[in-house]
Amino acid sequence: MRDGWTETTLDGIAEYINGYPFKPSDLGELGLPVIRIKQLLDPNEPVDRTETDTPDRCLLRDGDIVFSWSGTLAVRVWNRGPAKLNQHLFRVVEKRGVYKGIIPLVLDHAIQELKEKSHGTTMKHITKQSLLPHKVLLPPLPEQRRIVDLISSVDSYIEALQRQLESSKRSRSALLHALLAANSETSQIRNLGEVARRSTSKNAEGLDLVFTVSALRGLIRQEDYFTKRVASKNLTNYYVVQPGELVYNKSYSVDAPLGVVARNTGTHPGLVSPLYIVFHADETQISASFLGLALESNIFWQSLRVNLKEGGRAHGALNLKIQDFFDAKVVVPPLSEQDRVVDLITQFDLKAKALLNSLGQGIQLRHALLSELLGGQHEIPESYDKVLGPA
Repeated sequence: MRDGWTETTLDGIAEYINGYPFKPSDLGELGLPVIRIKQLLDPNEPVDRTETDTPDRCLLRDGDIVFSWSGTLAVRVWNRGPAKLNQHLFRVVEKRGVYKGIIPLVLDHAIQELKEKSHGTTMKHITKQSLLPHKVLLPPLPEQRRIVDLISSVDSYIEALQRQLESSKRSRSALLHALLAANSETSQIRNLGEVARRSTSKNAEGLDLVFTVSALRGLIRQEDYFTKRVASKNLTNYYVVQPGELVYNKSYSVDAPLGVVARNTGTHPGLVSPLYIVFHADETQISASFLGLALESNIFWQSLRVNLKEGGRAHGALNLKIQDFFDAKVVVPPLSEQDRVVDLITQFDLKAKALLNSLGQGIQLRHALLSELLGGQHEIPESYDKVLGPA
């Protein structure tokens, strides 16, 4: 161990304060927002509010460190104003002699180690009894500051890429809507069932590619949606997706952001679970590439919502019926115009793909730096303090 470094535990560097066990009757539309794991990880998640009196230890303020230990292991620095912390989340307070900024980094690094230890187990959460004794290395206070500053610069780079990616997504969506609206005079509005059919083949013999659920969360339609299947997976009810066919998640909420449509752009068929619909475009009327965009459009989703309302089912229902999709409307311009729209949107997709690659590289860089710096493998020289200045 390097001079000045200390071997300690997570318990030795911070105190972990559990949130408040709110009851359903404590929640409403007034008061401070209640932060659960979903709200911690996603600022856009809806929140309940509460006027319930709680101990001051459960009050979140900007700059507080929050650690999620149940179901999802994650650490965040809170910056969204006063709120109240729900149970299953820890508010983390540094102990004397520990630089506050190093705490999220140590926890982040520890999370990776805890995940590796739990690999292959059914562990869904950790307890204080397993968390607190976890061993960590703590550098001297000046080097803690250097590490925090260096990682912060990488974080700023990652956040800039994330903002660019979100901006690209918004621009893409706006352009797609504008292009479809601009062709109103030459386009037809058709039921999806008139220009596409559902593929229901279940002959999985010899196929070893399975469509992954996580792929639907991406922006780019690309071949790596399909991954090698697990030998033990039962594929009896899986549907075959031929090259060029589209995959759609029928369990997606219509109140959520527009669903992502994926297309098998490879040369080999793959498989998807019954949670998905497989579409085959009638390419005499609509290209598969354009159909994917049409299924992302506001026109399709607004029509789908109307069908749900007229059918007497709850607005925003999950597990939509297949017929709901085939009764929904899609805009169908001439084939030449479809190609032009696809080409323009593809330019945005390529830009987003490049941003995603850069983002992935930035995250990998951060992880490697964190492991090496907190593992004591590399030292940031004292001369770096000139960069930090007197702050």
